[in-house]
Formats: sequence, C-alpha cells, structure tokens
Amino acid sequence: MQETEFYQVLLSLPDLVVDSVELSTKRITLHCHVRTPQQNCPHCLRPNTQVNQYTQREVRDLDISGRQVWLVVRVRQFVCPDCDRYFTEQLSFADSGKSHTHRQANGVARRWIFDCCAKQPFTEVGALLDVNAKTVERIYYQHVNACLDLPARYAAVRRLGIDEISHRKGKASYCCVLTDLDKNIALEVLPSRSKATLIAHFQKLGPEFCAQIESVSFDMWSAYHTVSQRFFPQAVQVVDRFHVVKALNKVLDALRSKLRREQPLVEAFKNIKWDLFKARLTAVQEARLQEAFAHSPLLRDLVALRNDFHLRFESATNPDELEQALRKWTTKARAIRQRGLIDFVHMLNNWLRPIANFAYERLTNAATEGLNNVIRYVKRISYGLPKFEHLRLRVLAQAM
Repeated sequence: MQETEFYQVLLSLPDLVVDSVELSTKRITLHCHVRTPQQNCPHCLRPNTQVNQYTQREVRDLDISGRQVWLVVRVRQFVCPDCDRYFTEQLSFADSGKSHTHRQANGVARRWIFDCCAKQPFTEVGALLDVNAKTVERIYYQHVNACLDLPARYAAVRRLGIDEISHRKGKASYCCVLTDLDKNIALEVLPSRSKATLIAHFQKLGPEFCAQIESVSFDMWSAYHTVSQRFFPQAVQVVDRFHVVKALNKVLDALRSKLRREQPLVEAFKNIKWDLFKARLTAVQEARLQEAFAHSPLLRDLVALRNDFHLRFESATNPDELEQALRKWTTKARAIRQRGLIDFVHMLNNWLRPIANFAYERLTNAATEGLNNVIRYVKRISYGLPKFEHLRLRVLAQAM
C-alpha cells in the first residue's frame, strides 16, 4: 500500500483523494482534491463540471499521535453555463468558511475543548491546543448550545432562588440569576432584574412550571416579591436571611466607622472591624472589644442586640414563633434610638412575614450567592463578557 493510500484509508473521507503527504515534527500535511467530478449549481440546481479556476483551502482534522493533521484541499470554482453564475464547491466534511472539519469540532474533540475552557480563558486553551482562540470560542459555544437541556432542569425544580449580579461594573447593569436550590445549579440567567423581564420569563415557562414550585427565596427587591406572589401563590415566600443580617451588620459597621472618625485618638476603636462580626473570638480579640465597649456603651448595646437577633432565628421552630420573636426584638431596638437601627427596624417590619418564613424549612439563597462567585470567576478568566448571551451560556455550562 502506498503512503497516500494509507493516509486516505486512515482519513476515512470517501469524497477525498490524497495526492501527497508532507511530514514534520509537529504537523502532517495532506494535499488532497475532491473525487466527485461535478457539483450542482446552488442557483439553478443543475449539475456542473465547467471549472473556472482552482484555489487552496486549509482545514484542520483530528490529530494523529500528537501531530496536527491539516488537509490542503484543491478547491474548484465552477461557472454555470445555464445561469452564468460562479460558485465554489462545498466540502462534505467541513462547513463553508471554517478552518476545521466536522469531526474536529464535534464529539470527543469538542468535549475536550469544552472541558479545557471550564477554568481557563479561550486564549490559553487555544495556545495549549495550537488552535485559534476564536475557533476555540466558537466550538465551546456550539457544544453548549447543542448539549444544554434547560427543560430537564426546569422539570426538577421545587425550591427556586432568585438573585442578581452586576453584569457590567459601575453601569447599574444587573442580570437576574434563577437557581435550583436543591441541586445548587443555575436554571437561567436573565438580562435584567426588572419586573417586566421576570413576568415575561415565567409566562413563557407556563402554569405547569409555576404550579410545581413549593418555595421561593429572594432578597429584598420588591420586584422579586411581587412577581413571586403573582406566579407562585402556593409557594412559601422567603426573604434570604443573609441579606437581612447583612443590613443589620451594615448598621453596626456604620457606628464603628463613625466612632473611629469622631474619636481618632481612642486606640480601642482601631482594628476592631472584623472582631465585631466573628462568631468565635480569641482572648486577645475579646479583650480588644471589651475595651471598645468601655468607651462606647452604644456599640456594646448594638452588638448585644445583633447577637440576640441571631439567637431568635436559631431558636424559632416555625414562622409564627419567629415573627413574634422579631416583633419583640424590634421593641428593644427602638428603645436604643439609634438612627441607622430605626431604619433597619422599618425595613424589617415591611418584610416581616417573608423574613419569618425562614423558620418554615430554613431555606436560604446561599446556593445562588455561591453561583454569583462562580459568575465573577467566569467573568475574570474571560477578561469580561460584554456580550450578555456569552455570559449566560458560560454560567449555564457550569452545570453540564
């Protein structure tokens, strides 16, 4: 068997004839031509054999023994005598305008490229595989679009998380992330957190999906609550505990910052920020806080009030019990008469029942918050993703 015949059998592309072979340490170049003598005109659909000129097209195929395989195909340009149109013959094993064969972009090769892109930028994957970064990007998104099965994800959801993340920093541009809180995976990324966007999305999903939702967790964004009440009236509406505690800690930190600013010579107010929020303190940290409390009884009262707030969440066994406990807590908070705390109490009263529903099954949006960290990581390794659809696909691909 001649060398050209061997490579022709190895390629297993019936339409292609191998004319010659060039070998180097990193590359196998196969000079080829198409076997079929004619092609149909794409305009009049009549068979055509009249060649106007020849060109060369380079197409990459699957590697062999660590060497790149490139097909240098002699491509014919036909001229149709019937309609006087010019057209270039199409290759059955590669799409027009692409520099790779179908099998290079599909199957195992495509999955391998997809897996490499999970934790790396396209540029780095391209450098590793010696493939153009844009080609890597196209193959990655082709694989995601081909394998992403959103209906299957939606069919299994019972506990839904709704949260947002900034798409473009400093632009007040927020994406809305929907999460399956049981499986900890992203269901969908919406281009906006507006009420209109959410309504349109849930209307598209239909009443069957809405009826299967048993509980919904969200932060204190009114659109989330309004839309959840409209589409999931049977579900338990829960405000995520993390956002409530974060708002209370912000009040505490604002007081610490004010004390540090107004009394710069008091050493006790220095370097205590993280001591205020730690669950467990060393002896040195505890002593440092006690010294700060001696200079500011208000700071001591706020810390005690915050700890009491946590205790009521942990001890409550049902929403009614937690709601009553929080009402008593707000009475104690008002007695302190601190401006930031009064604003927090007002917010707490406005969202009291959804906050108290935490005690129903201790549902939190922690999975969505964790996915937000994944999204930030994806944006970082991608050097930003200004195109929303690319951000959406990269996030949804994390669960594939």
